[in-house]
Amino acid sequence: MSAPHALIEFFQKEAMEYLGRLDQMMADAEEQTPDAAAFLTNARALRGSATMTRLEGLPDLASTIERIATGLRDNELRWDQRLHFAVRGALVELRALVERAGVWTDAEQRRSRTQSVALAAVAAGYLATDTPAASPATQVVPIARFFPDDGMPAILQRNAEPPITLAQRFRTDIAAAADGVAREAVALATSSAGPSQLALADGVRRSLLGLADVAESYGAASIANLATRMARAPLASAHERQGVQSVARLLMDREITDQQLAQQVKQASISWAGTLAAEPAVAPAVIPIESLLYRGHSAITRARKVRDELKTHWQRGTLAEPAAHSLFEELSDLLDLAVTT
Repeated sequence: MSAPHALIEFFQKEAMEYLGRLDQMMADAEEQTPDAAAFLTNARALRGSATMTRLEGLPDLASTIERIATGLRDNELRWDQRLHFAVRGALVELRALVERAGVWTDAEQRRSRTQSVALAAVAAGYLATDTPAASPATQVVPIARFFPDDGMPAILQRNAEPPITLAQRFRTDIAAAADGVAREAVALATSSAGPSQLALADGVRRSLLGLADVAESYGAASIANLATRMARAPLASAHERQGVQSVARLLMDREITDQQLAQQVKQASISWAGTLAAEPAVAPAVIPIESLLYRGHSAITRARKVRDELKTHWQRGTLAEPAAHSLFEELSDLLDLAVTT
């Protein structure tokens, strides 16, 4: 659904003010948590402004930023440099999306939702387990105290037979994350085309990014990279969806060895790249020029409107954008159509 041009312009001006304040807060809080109350106030206002535009997908990223601000205010999120960078990157991305609100398409909609899912996946790893009042930060004991240098035995010793090894914990956590991906992928594969399918695809991407986060926490770069690449794919074809399900089933298989898993993940990564490369390009439908709407006088009328839109781009300094290039091409075609009857 589109919004009136005047409303879009008002939103862009207002949103840039909110984004400027949020950027300033982030810049002032390089080494500490930003002012949670002020951050939430501006994030909430930004989300409300984005909602008023009625542009599909645009409020999603702003809403995720607002939820993070709420978590900071309520002491439900831990703040560190990685989350700081993630939020700053999301603000940069949101600023770019606001600038394109006047030419909003499905591409911008998917971009906003993908960034929203990615930011939410990062924030999910920073849920606080204790409130600041109950935090043991004031009771930190230097580890050197447990390993005296006076020749006495160390207080702490490594368990020679731990109940679960790091490798076993890795396989357990990866299998659990992959199970979530598999369930979301099955729901997407059995869905019917329509708006609900877009939401199911977002669910698959969210699960894949969660899987990538788990893999990254264990240093499993090959799994993390593959899951991230899958999350960034359109997931529109049957080949892509089957590929996601196959990788999920592979990671859930606890019977194969770690070496076999590594080899099969490598092969799956190669196969996934081949799947994307093999997707046939859909040739655009050829439309006879006789069926075009604008001809003769109507083409001249449309050309004047295109001219006015190009003037607006010139005033904004956005003639280099793809939308302006499309208008130039349309104007050229309209000049040819104007001489037809």
